[in-house]
Amino acid sequence: MSAERLLRLEQLGSEPGDIFLRLVSIERKRTSKGDPYLDLELADGSRSLPGKLWSNSPGFNEVADLKAGAVVKIRAALDEYRGQKQLRLLRMREAVPSDEWNPEQLYGQGIETVRDLIAKRLVFDIETAPIRAVGELPEKLQQDVQRLAEDRGWPTEKVLGLNPLFSRVVSIAIGDIDGSGGAVLFAPKDEHIERLTKEGEGEQWLRVSSETEMLRSFWTLGCNCELLVSYNGRGFDLPFLRTRSAILGVPARRDFVSQPPYVHKPHLDLYQIVTGGMRGGPMNLDAACYAFGIESPKDAMDGSQVGPAFHEGRYMDIARYNLADIDATRSLFHRLSETVLDHLS
Repeated sequence: MSAERLLRLEQLGSEPGDIFLRLVSIERKRTSKGDPYLDLELADGSRSLPGKLWSNSPGFNEVADLKAGAVVKIRAALDEYRGQKQLRLLRMREAVPSDEWNPEQLYGQGIETVRDLIAKRLVFDIETAPIRAVGELPEKLQQDVQRLAEDRGWPTEKVLGLNPLFSRVVSIAIGDIDGSGGAVLFAPKDEHIERLTKEGEGEQWLRVSSETEMLRSFWTLGCNCELLVSYNGRGFDLPFLRTRSAILGVPARRDFVSQPPYVHKPHLDLYQIVTGGMRGGPMNLDAACYAFGIESPKDAMDGSQVGPAFHEGRYMDIARYNLADIDATRSLFHRLSETVLDHLS
C-alpha cells in the first residue's frame, strides 16, 4: 500500500505518510510478555515526537542497532496516547546515499551555523537583561514591579531581568557535556551586531546573531540531543527561553519543561539533583561549586551584573562569564555522575 510522501513532520496526520527524520533517541525494551520493541524519539526541523517500533514491524531487525543521530525513512501516522501526540510507526529503515532529503528540513533553520555543536549530551546556560528601564513601562506595570521588588528586597532591575515578559536573552552558552569548552550564542543590541562580529573574529567559540536567530539555533541544537543538562534550567532557563521564543515567533520545537520532577530525560536539571526539593538557604550554582570544590564563575561576574554590562556594551565580558558557567556545570555533572546520576532509575 502506498503512502503520501511528506516533507515535514508537522504535515503528518491520521493517514500514513512517508518521511525522513532524525533519530533523537533509541532504546530497546520489552513488553510485559517479553516481546522486544524500540522506544524512539524522532524529529525534523518542525517538531519531535515519540514512537514505538514493534518487533513484527518491517525493518525492525535492521534498525535495532542504529544510534542516535541516524537519518531514517519511516512510514507512520499521527496517534495519541493519554493526551500526548505520538507516532504510530508502521515501518522504518536507515536512509541510504541515493535518498534525497534536505538538511535544513531535517535539522531546522540555522543548522549550518551550529552544526559543529551537535552532540548526544549538551550542557547549557543563559544570560538575560531587561529590555527597558522600569520607568518606561506602563504605570500599572511599574507599580507591580516596584511592589514585588519591595516585597523581596530586590532591585527593580533584578525583577525585570528574571521575567521574560520584560527582558530578553543576551547569550546562550552551550557545549558537549562529555567534551570541554563550548560556544556562546550571543545577541547584542541589533545596532551592535556588526561591531561584535568584528570584535569576535578569530574566536570560534563566539557566534553572533540577532536574538531571534540565536533562539532558533538553540532549539535546533536541543532537537538534536538526547540529553540537555542545566543548573536550575527547569525553574528559569527553559521557561524563559520558551516564553521569549513565543514572543519573537520562534517555535519552541521540543518540550524540555513538562516532564515530571523525577524524570531526568530529555532534560537533566542538576539543581533538582543537588537540592532534592530541600529548602534551606542558598543552593545556587555558586554554593554548589563551593561544596564540591569547583572553581566558581561567580568570582568574575554574577547574574545581577549582566544587565548593566549589557547596556554598557561589555559583551565579551558577559560571553566569557556565560562560558565559564557551563564549565562549572559540566564539572558538577561529572562529580555527580558516579555518585548519584548513574544510580538513578
